[in-house]
Amino acid sequence: MSKKAILVISTVIIFCGGYHTADAQSNIYKLHSLFMYNFTKHIQWNNVGDKFTIGVYGSENVLNEVKKNFAGKMFSGKEIRIINVVGVGDANASQMVYAPKSNKNKILSMFESADKKNTLFVSEDDLVNMGFPISFILKGAKLGFKVSKKNLEASGLKISSSLLSLAEIVD
Repeated sequence: MSKKAILVISTVIIFCGGYHTADAQSNIYKLHSLFMYNFTKHIQWNNVGDKFTIGVYGSENVLNEVKKNFAGKMFSGKEIRIINVVGVGDANASQMVYAPKSNKNKILSMFESADKKNTLFVSEDDLVNMGFPISFILKGAKLGFKVSKKNLEASGLKISSSLLSLAEIVD
């Protein structure tokens, strides 16, 4: 990740770190979107097709926030499309699936049924030990993320060493 991107992420984290309101919840999804956009730049997918699809599971408010934050952004010259994941078919049609805090059992059920090949599953809850490749974590007031290289490799995805250098690696 470039120094400029790290500076932007750090500034946003510092700016949002102390807020505990509905705006803070919106800010956390802005941060998650920023991280996920950087994931698109530092993870290698196979056979993406004509659009890069990000599915958001479980919350229309989060879906709208992610749509807003990805507006106008591209993946390798391709449009980024944000969809609502209501079932396994939607997850299977996505290159990235984001699961904000929700009903953990439903998230895990959808995840277990999904075809994980060429799909990056990202969770707000720490679900790396349950098979998710990436989970967001809070360390004090700072947002970070955990990566399971084993789970990424099982999905057929490759992660750059620069992104790994920013992560807490669990295996």
